[in-house]
Amino acid sequence: MPDLDLLEAAEAKLNELPTNNEQSVTPTAGPRNFAMPSAASRPAPRMPRSEVTYHNLNQLYPHAPVPLFEGEMVLHNSTLLDLTGCGQLMDWVADGHGCIVEMKRMMKRTTEFNQALSMLYQFIEGDAQGQIIRITDTRLLLLPQGCRGIRGTEMEGFAVESDDLKDVYE
Repeated sequence: MPDLDLLEAAEAKLNELPTNNEQSVTPTAGPRNFAMPSAASRPAPRMPRSEVTYHNLNQLYPHAPVPLFEGEMVLHNSTLLDLTGCGQLMDWVADGHGCIVEMKRMMKRTTEFNQALSMLYQFIEGDAQGQIIRITDTRLLLLPQGCRGIRGTEMEGFAVESDDLKDVYE
């Protein structure tokens, strides 16, 4: 059983306020607060609704791993629908970027497909001194100057001499 006299004495002490402390305590306007990003007054803008799912990559990945130093390369993944896309592919290779290109939709149109391959071959392997590699039946890998593909994956590090990996035109 708790000692009621002891509890009563403790409660009396809590109710007593010394007069000197009353003068030093000043009333405040309320509790202190601090800024929290989740409690922002303006919510993040929502993306408009559409049939296609759109991801705002700048919002999802504000510091994307895009190469910033000499010798690094960006690898683009693209689909070539018609001849108008060849210009963008050639721009990427000229900038030193690599491209994986899906050409399945274009392969049904033989004349346009052959024209696209001719344009890409002439520019990439002729003018830009890059390389075109067939990855699958419908995909190509376009490499800029200074990049070379290695055939096969078995013992890949030992498949060629280190001199074969260097650009001939250095």
